[in-house]
Amino acid sequence: MKFARVVFIVAGILGLLAMVPMYRAEGSFRYYGSLGGLVASQFAFFVIASDPKRYRVMMVPAMLEKLLWVGTLIVFYFRGYLTSAELIGSTIPHGILGALFLVAFMRLRDRATDMDR
Repeated sequence: MKFARVVFIVAGILGLLAMVPMYRAEGSFRYYGSLGGLVASQFAFFVIASDPKRYRVMMVPAMLEKLLWVGTLIVFYFRGYLTSAELIGSTIPHGILGALFLVAFMRLRDRATDMDR
């Protein structure tokens, strides 16, 4: 359970740190609604970290969020909106976090199965 806590706390902190420049970017007021949703999802990571066993089911949309974002970045790259450096710099951290979310999810399942025996 400690692994899941650390993973989701780190994800929430990194996500919030990534949002600060977005709020300060010129013209970003047009996207405050979307940014608000992103900030809310970072706080969902903190909720999951508070009790991973209880909020295990919330890890599924967390994994989906990472998968969809990586997919979106790949589409942006093939449409010419991102350079390869931007693609790599953005997809690697999100992909790693998504994989760590999956590991946390699976480890909690294994623990629950062991406790049932």
